[in-house]
Amino acid sequence: MKSTSSSSHQILDRNQINKKIMRLAYQIWEDHHEEEMIHVLGVSKAGSTLAKELCDALNSIRDAAKLSGVITLNKSNPLLSEITCSCTLSQLEDQSVICVDDVSNSGRTLFYALSIFQSISVKSIRTAVLVERRHKRFPIHSDYVGLSLNTTIREHIEVECSEEEVQSVWLQ
Repeated sequence: MKSTSSSSHQILDRNQINKKIMRLAYQIWEDHHEEEMIHVLGVSKAGSTLAKELCDALNSIRDAAKLSGVITLNKSNPLLSEITCSCTLSQLEDQSVICVDDVSNSGRTLFYALSIFQSISVKSIRTAVLVERRHKRFPIHSDYVGLSLNTTIREHIEVECSEEEVQSVWLQ
């Protein structure tokens, strides 16, 4: 469990996260309401948990979303190991894809995660994050954002999650 020291404070609790996920789902649905299927992929680990929850929320609006896979990469050094996807990329040909991560800081993780799509032709690809910080060093803009924060470079966002759900978000 998270310690509640004076150097960190909770910025989102589970109830607030539920509301953010539903709002993200409605925004995605508004942009993709004509699609037969929306393919949702999460960036491991917390991003894949959030992707599952977002997919469930989309399906509560209209049963037209599929949790298609998990993108795995070394977040601290993406070039150190292979970037993989748990699904067969050819399944996503000419499909609408939402790539989900928990936090966007510099844009680096999403930049490298999206590189797996260079070998296929998707209909559209959008990004969704629960928390976006404004320290971009890579040309990545999050299309769907739960909470946007202006923070200092020294501050850190920690997302706590179980296998089933994102539980809380902390600013340290």
